[in-house]
Amino acid sequence: MVKVWWRRITYRRADLGWFSAIVFAAVCVFAAALARIALGLVGSTLPFATFFPAVLVAALFGGRVAGLVAIPMSIVIVWWAFVEPLYEFAKITDVQAANFVLFTLSSLLVVALAFAHRKIVFDLEDQERSRELLFAEIEHRSKNILAVMTSLVNQTVADKAEAQTLIERMRVVADNHDLLEDGDGAPTDLRDLFVASVQKPYGGKRIELTGPDVELNADRARSLRLVFHEMATNAVKYGALSDAKGRIKIDWSVNAGVLTINWSEQDGPKVAAPAKYNFGSKLINATLKQMRATLEPTFAETGYCYRISFAQE
Repeated sequence: MVKVWWRRITYRRADLGWFSAIVFAAVCVFAAALARIALGLVGSTLPFATFFPAVLVAALFGGRVAGLVAIPMSIVIVWWAFVEPLYEFAKITDVQAANFVLFTLSSLLVVALAFAHRKIVFDLEDQERSRELLFAEIEHRSKNILAVMTSLVNQTVADKAEAQTLIERMRVVADNHDLLEDGDGAPTDLRDLFVASVQKPYGGKRIELTGPDVELNADRARSLRLVFHEMATNAVKYGALSDAKGRIKIDWSVNAGVLTINWSEQDGPKVAAPAKYNFGSKLINATLKQMRATLEPTFAETGYCYRISFAQE
């Protein structure tokens, strides 16, 4: 019961009812009075020193009504308990009246700011909830579309190996959000990208990763994941991963703001420059060109080697 009451005060979208607002304001003012008494034991202090926070807390967690109610309550308590003569409603001097007016005006501003803050927080929470619902809907539909496209490819393409290659490419595109869904477009670590797109699917012991921590923005991470998938696919079909002894060494470095990635295949079959580029190679080139990256392929006897370079933003 207490937990539900606290959540209603903290997270509710509307002000408390009149009775609840009065009770909550009274609790805040009473706590402020106790704090003011404690400060008085240490030394003299301003009458309203602890009551400004009381009004703020009442308005911030209880709503506009609670904040407004806390203002006259605070004035009455200060008039009775902290203005000479103590514990009686003596005649107010001009200076004391001015203090009361100043406290009232300042407290009204505090209530207005607290109410504006509550509205901003609640609006942000509503937007976040809407974003999560939209993301879930997009994810659900993308999976449905992928299932339909997979079925169509299997029914249309006679070559099963070619059909599977096409399906894997579609799956990589559809699943690109997996590494990026946390943090709403938050940066992705390059090593994590290699682990998820190359090392885990194709064998951790055969793929060596070396390089510093490098963060990629969401767009570049999506593009590079597709590129790495195509490069790994080529390695499985024609390169080092097509041989049981083959392995891939991937290292990267950053120099003068330029990220350089070296992909080196070793102990695989002998390779040579292709007579023509297949679809995967064209996809790699087009993707890297779109992100303004350069690709330098070499075809050493030890295996395919690629160098990818682009400026860090």
